[in-house]
Amino acid sequence: MTEQHVGVANHQRRTLTATSEDIGLDQWVLELLADPITKLPTTPHAIGISEGVIDARRFMKNTVGFQHWDGGQSHYENWERATIEDYKKEREVDAPVYDHIKMSGRVLDVGRSIGAIREFLPKGTQFVSVDPFIGCTDHIPPAKKVVYPCLAEHINFVASCAEFLPFIAQSFDWVHMRSMLDHVHSPDLALYEARRVLKRDGKLVIGLYVDGGKSGRRTFDRHLKEIVRPVLTTIGFKQFKDHHLFHPTFKNLQKIVIDNGFKIDDVYLQPEWQDTVCYVTATLRP
Repeated sequence: MTEQHVGVANHQRRTLTATSEDIGLDQWVLELLADPITKLPTTPHAIGISEGVIDARRFMKNTVGFQHWDGGQSHYENWERATIEDYKKEREVDAPVYDHIKMSGRVLDVGRSIGAIREFLPKGTQFVSVDPFIGCTDHIPPAKKVVYPCLAEHINFVASCAEFLPFIAQSFDWVHMRSMLDHVHSPDLALYEARRVLKRDGKLVIGLYVDGGKSGRRTFDRHLKEIVRPVLTTIGFKQFKDHHLFHPTFKNLQKIVIDNGFKIDDVYLQPEWQDTVCYVTATLRP
């Protein structure tokens, strides 16, 4: 096998050989694998393996925003430093979301790395996670493991970008995209791929901050924050840099979902975020 130069956050990695056991995927996942570009059924080795993980990442390096995304990915891979109490609060806030949206069957989690949402899924759910952060499963904060016991369990993980999913068509009952659609190079292509891998009666879930909430009107505090942000980053306060590539209003989010062949069935607004975080559940249009 030849060396493949594919990277995230400016890392260059060597494609390695490995056995199916080394990859750590359940048989049902292996049977769904497809080339991320051609979409034809394939094997782990044909896709590429890095660090014992299938490396299906394909980057659009010459698109507008790639450098911004790559820098943001580096930031993300190093930012999570929370306490047990922080994670307990996070879990408490998220639990009502997944009481309302009850996923089961075969679930694809896009862009959420270590798959903490498994804590809210019924036993027996077939779950696979994809994320461009290839080393995420080796960097789980110890405090998070305490609050999310599911993180001690085996996870099916494939390194992949949302725009080029390495699975055959009509494979999943649910595609879950939380807090990630505003980080991808092409939201349209990511949603097109979600549509492709969903079963005909499957459902898409998008959880996202929407600018201005459901009304689309920013609060005064938000206006002020966005005015001050570029000043702070210019003088060196890099923690205030906005790494998001997509800043949709609720109306924008509805449009992009519908434009990519979905019908919105339900909208859940998370009260703890003053209705600025919404979860859209959608099904395929006939």
